[in-house]
Amino acid sequence: MHTDALQQIGLSKNEARIYETLLVEGDSPVGHISIKSEVHRRNVYDTLNRLIERGLIYEIESRKERLYRPADPDALVDLLDEKRE
Repeated sequence: MHTDALQQIGLSKNEARIYETLLVEGDSPVGHISIKSEVHRRNVYDTLNRLIERGLIYEIESRKERLYRPADPDALVDLLDEKRE
């Protein structure tokens, strides 16, 4: 859907696919993210860590499993500002 636009502002293809998946699906575990984003599970872990470092997603620990939540898309404004500099 918006993967190309997300890539233009500086996200990698996998980062864009995973971030967009979380925006659509909401809080999700790694397995669900992998299936919906069509990114191999092994790559999802690395990509999630990069997105956390960028402040675009958050890790939520529940009793059953770890879930990942997207930050408000307004956080992309910060990413755009960094790219401009």
